Amino acid sequence: MDTIVTGNTAYWTKELLRDAFGDGNLVVCGRDVNDAKSENIKWFRAESSDERFGELFSTYSFERAVYISDFVTYQGERGNEAEQLRDFLKLCIGSDIKQFVYVGSDLVLDREKRGKDIILGTSEELISYYGSKSDIEMKIIYIPFLASGRVKRDFWFKVFNSLEMEGEFTFPCLEDSVGHFIEMSDLADFLYRLFDKWDSADRSVILEANAHTSFKKVSEFITDKYPKARVTYKDNSEHITDIEESDTARKKYAWFAKVDVLDNLDEHYEEYRSLNLVKPDLKEKIRSKLHLKSRSMMLIELVLGAALTEFLVRISTNTVQFRMVDYRLLFVVVMASVYGTNMGILSAVIECLSLIYAYYQNGTNAILLFYDPGNWLPFILLLIAGAVCGYARQKKDEELDIIRKQNESLTDRVDFITQLYNEAMDYKNRYKKDLIGSRDGFGRIFDVVKRLSTTVPERIFAESIPVLEDILDNRFVAIYTINDGNARFARLEVCSGKLGGKLRKSISLDDYGEVLDTIRTGEVWFNRAMEENKPSYVAGIINEGNVSVLVMIYNARFNQTGTYYVNLIKILTGLMENFIVKAWEYEKAITRDIYIEGTNIVNDRYFVDQLTIVHDLAENQRTSFRLFKIESEGRSVSEMDELLSTRVRNNDLIGLGEDGNIYLLAAQADAESQSIILDRFEKLGLKIKVVDGIGV
Repeated sequence: MDTIVTGNTAYWTKELLRDAFGDGNLVVCGRDVNDAKSENIKWFRAESSDERFGELFSTYSFERAVYISDFVTYQGERGNEAEQLRDFLKLCIGSDIKQFVYVGSDLVLDREKRGKDIILGTSEELISYYGSKSDIEMKIIYIPFLASGRVKRDFWFKVFNSLEMEGEFTFPCLEDSVGHFIEMSDLADFLYRLFDKWDSADRSVILEANAHTSFKKVSEFITDKYPKARVTYKDNSEHITDIEESDTARKKYAWFAKVDVLDNLDEHYEEYRSLNLVKPDLKEKIRSKLHLKSRSMMLIELVLGAALTEFLVRISTNTVQFRMVDYRLLFVVVMASVYGTNMGILSAVIECLSLIYAYYQNGTNAILLFYDPGNWLPFILLLIAGAVCGYARQKKDEELDIIRKQNESLTDRVDFITQLYNEAMDYKNRYKKDLIGSRDGFGRIFDVVKRLSTTVPERIFAESIPVLEDILDNRFVAIYTINDGNARFARLEVCSGKLGGKLRKSISLDDYGEVLDTIRTGEVWFNRAMEENKPSYVAGIINEGNVSVLVMIYNARFNQTGTYYVNLIKILTGLMENFIVKAWEYEKAITRDIYIEGTNIVNDRYFVDQLTIVHDLAENQRTSFRLFKIESEGRSVSEMDELLSTRVRNNDLIGLGEDGNIYLLAAQADAESQSIILDRFEKLGLKIKVVDGIGV
């Protein structure tokens, strides 16, 4: 399964990514990473608002997305998370993402609400909104703050860095406070368990920290590492005051935080030391100080150049050949041409001072020097030469810098596009090989046929929902049945888990006249008018000239509105029709083996089979039912049949239990309809009650 991870990605390492997501294809995007590739993991420096980020979704077939919030970094930079998350959710909705996980701060769960908690709630609202507009299974994982000694934005990096550089740090909490942190390794372990036991029913999970150590022990640790450091405490933190406890992570996923962060600071301290305090050797120090165009090198050249110029001026005083060369002007031109305007002006000023000194040695005092404007010309020319040559050099450097930046940008983009192209070709070749080698298309059809190949109509309906969901890539499917050609209502048989409790148990066929007319022609009805409370598509199964089954597909996405999708629906309903019609014919043929002779009451063996099927459907939230026990009180089976036959619906089932009592399996019954059924039979003088199983 291809996975994309974005947001606050600085805490991830290659090992942690493998621990969390296994060996599937993995793409990590964020402002904290550089473009790289290691086996099945690719890193891209991009955020969800960048153009190149969107290009990833056209290259990879992501099925799973994870967003790590900036708020899980204690006192870290928040940035524009709401905009980034919104852009990411939009991309996910427009792709094949099936699972979305948002890892956010549990500050939002604090019962003592503050302004910051309200801001945190914006992410929840975004996820809820976009979740309602798609069939992506969304989850929010609330966690304590993460801890790391190598992430520069992390709280503990700042602690160690402040102690190292300034010798002091003020903790924003009380000394006896317990640290509310979690290790990244514990989070990676939970994500692995979450995806391994994915349950769409869990919309949110709270991870609790293994927090038993107070900041008093942190003070002892710091004193040991930094004997001269000063540590103070001030209670102005964003700490948890009162949070609702949850044991979902422990009970359902067998997870608990293994590491107490404050008791594990030594590991983070060593991380910080090894990655951030590597001292360069003497050779590296000299090279960094004396590299070309460094400040140190500029000053050395300025001093040595000025001294050399003075020396040349003095030794060439009586030499006609060298007196033709103005060394002062040459020095100014060279320095300005190499280092730019500032150095050109500075060297011109130095040579002006040298010239003044030369005039002074020749007996020209300050008054005579500046009284005659003709003496100003050499000074003006030196300054002009320094400024003009420096400007020319600086302009050239700026143009080169602009061109270099443009070239780097184009190079990065070409590298990125090339990398995406190579990845796309890898995918193409891999999928082609899989298709040819495994004959995936035929295998999928075979799987559908195998799952629907049964003689029990209810089992066919039960298996049809996951088949339709899988092949149509839609988690909003419902199947209604029509008992006979004169029926005025269609009754709900089964539906997707996401539609459980949202659909009407029966619909009036008068409202679906146009739909039925289209189905009778063998076509699939499409909701072109976008009528509310109606599905996007409706296909039908015809038996003995009448429409007997309605297959309804809701919330079809924009890319599911083409001819290809309609043909796919036709193929699947055609397969269903072939099996369901044969199952009904078979059921008619063996009526004598199902019903107790002369009655509409089924035998206990058949009743138990039907109850098992309904139980499986209910566990997957595809139907609802109630089982009622009706005490016979000495009445015969025939008498009970005569009494009950006109009091049950067509899709309800009456059966005889091994205990001699009659049981009613009420399909699509809930708490509301349960009371109606009980009242109806109690008026007949029958003792009836809701039970969990036969013989209970």
